[in-house]
Amino acid sequence: MKNCQRTISTWVQFSGTGLHGGLPSFARILPAPPDTGIVFRRTDIGADIPACVENVVTAYATVLSAGGARISTVEHFLAALYGMGVDNAVVEVNGPELPILDGSALRVAEAIDFVGTEESSVPRRFLVVSGNEKFHSNGSMVAATPSDGLEILASIDFPGTVIGKQWMKLALTPAVFLKEIAPARTFVLRQQIEDLWAKGLARGGSLENAIVVEGDRIHNEEGLRFKDEFVRHKILDLIGDLALVGRPVHGFFLAVRPGHTVNRAFVEYLSGGPGKGSFTAAEDGAQYRITA
Repeated sequence: MKNCQRTISTWVQFSGTGLHGGLPSFARILPAPPDTGIVFRRTDIGADIPACVENVVTAYATVLSAGGARISTVEHFLAALYGMGVDNAVVEVNGPELPILDGSALRVAEAIDFVGTEESSVPRRFLVVSGNEKFHSNGSMVAATPSDGLEILASIDFPGTVIGKQWMKLALTPAVFLKEIAPARTFVLRQQIEDLWAKGLARGGSLENAIVVEGDRIHNEEGLRFKDEFVRHKILDLIGDLALVGRPVHGFFLAVRPGHTVNRAFVEYLSGGPGKGSFTAAEDGAQYRITA
């Protein structure tokens, strides 16, 4: 049986506030034909922005740009679409930034799970890690080895805070993503907030959409959803960044202190950027090399 491309069965919509711009934001996810990929559509200016690593312009939050149009903070929506097995969709947004919702991908993943997905007759096109690869950047590392699906082992270390050292390993499926990863919220250290504000960022941030950590204290009254919620969110971000490959990825990924900068660099490598990687593309069982 072929593993064919899927799209969302019907539209779902979300409203909220942009994390960094602080402006109201309305988004709607629509079904799309095979081979569309994930496309962000700015309805306010009539511009389409494909979700691919070539269109990434910043790394603190993932910002995409094409044809002079930009869309910001796309990583949680991308993670939800990838994690829930959606290959093709159009994400309409009425402004320059997606709503941050509660700082996780839970509401988006739950909506996709509720309406379901539909399979086409067009085979999925996989990117398969066929060798051993490693990338270092400023104390962070992402490495990849072959695997039959997408497996991730991530570790983080925030000394002097309640976060401390955390690690988690998983084999990604929609059920695992929905239960174990989607609920994990973004987090920030209290001492970083003023610097973010000075840079014009996090204007829409609050305890309603981010975990704030100060030493051994969690400022959010509700506490944590998981004891290791922090590393789970790092995995969520990594999945969102891997979605920028533009096709499902098969490989085992080891991520040490991952972040958008190192993730993006490795995704560029996966996608055929500078250097040589041991990667193949697979379509309906056939494999051929991706040239770098």
